[in-house]
Amino acid sequence: MAKKQFQQTIHEPVSSKRLLGAAVALIIFFLLLMSVIRLADKFFTIKARSKELKEEQATLTSNQNELVATNSFLSTPEGTEESLRERYDYLKPGEEMIIVSPNTEATPPPAPQQTGVAYWWDELLRGLGLRKSP
Repeated sequence: MAKKQFQQTIHEPVSSKRLLGAAVALIIFFLLLMSVIRLADKFFTIKARSKELKEEQATLTSNQNELVATNSFLSTPEGTEESLRERYDYLKPGEEMIIVSPNTEATPPPAPQQTGVAYWWDELLRGLGLRKSP
């Protein structure tokens, strides 16, 4: 006779205590899982914020070093003089100020405008096309 590969199992009804225990275990597992997920989220949030704060601290340290250098320069007489000259157009007695215009092209002085009868005749001749406009 050939052996049966699987043995028959006896199906017993599941007790209510065992079912209740499994439900409680699943609830506890779910709560623990949610707790771990929240904890991991907080950890990564704090880690990212810490990185941002370190970058900001480096920027502020750089700004502080620049301000210290500027303050030490301004505490010297040369620094004070330069600051006054930049802000208030300060001049020493006997100095003159030269204003440089950004326009590099030399512009001719404006032509004197005609008035009266000469202006009237000039406009009349331009209107008839006998004289060109400037």
